[in-house]
Amino acid sequence: MSGYKTFAVAGAGGLGSLIVDELLQEKAAGKVDMVIILTRKAAGNDDLAAKGAEVIVVDYTSPSSLQSALQGIDVVISTLSHLGLTAQESLANASKAVGVKLFVPSEFGGDTTGHTEGMFGLKNAQRQKLGQIGLPWAVFTTGSFADWLWYQPYLGFDLANGKIEIGGMGNGLMSLTSRRDIARYVVHVTTSLPPTKLHNHVFKMEGDRTTLNRALAAYEAQTGKSLDITYVPLEELKERTKGSPAEFRYIFAKRLDSDTTYGLEEEMNVDWPDFKPQKIVEAMLSYEP
Repeated sequence: MSGYKTFAVAGAGGLGSLIVDELLQEKAAGKVDMVIILTRKAAGNDDLAAKGAEVIVVDYTSPSSLQSALQGIDVVISTLSHLGLTAQESLANASKAVGVKLFVPSEFGGDTTGHTEGMFGLKNAQRQKLGQIGLPWAVFTTGSFADWLWYQPYLGFDLANGKIEIGGMGNGLMSLTSRRDIARYVVHVTTSLPPTKLHNHVFKMEGDRTTLNRALAAYEAQTGKSLDITYVPLEELKERTKGSPAEFRYIFAKRLDSDTTYGLEEEMNVDWPDFKPQKIVEAMLSYEP
């Protein structure tokens, strides 16, 4: 059994709130002793606080603020968005200073190992920094969020209104996992496995493995709904978004148009053999903002 009983989650947004919720279920069952939420502002976490989470307002630019909040914490789980990743280094330094035993950086998605540029490069560099300061880490590769992805018009996916615009051909094989399943897996692993299996380990999870085209066809078949699907050549999408904030859409579409799986199917979910994740259409239908 894992000896880890106290947890801090940085960032209680879409994924973070689900991780907190899963931890609170373990707290109610007597498996976890403490769950704290690190936040820049107190408002917005009333439901989780009512369930037993402690909400602590922190200043990510203040080492003393972070160190005070992390006293007695075994595991820090960062779900900071890409816009807040610069704060993750301060969080890691504070965690090391107060004796946190395990740090889970915000790498949920693709495998950043070996990357040197862009957001993946930053995440890889921050993971390397954890090793340099001697702070044990655990990373979770999940693929795209199987529930969330289809409801992001800025990426071309507007399932709520039945309109999908795909960059490329939509035939790239990809891994996807719903946010609830990610939360379940992270909490199961960090509360059940011994430190020897947690420290400095990349955990590979996968809810489903499919392509954009197959996923959308399965959705239409199961729901009886007809989607308005259009395809935009990647080069056209590149020119359309070049130099604008929407350029990320091209980068994301280019990744999805190639192979974005993270290992053989038999390498997925091996740390939780009884894991039963949602398949793609179930995840698509389960989306909550």
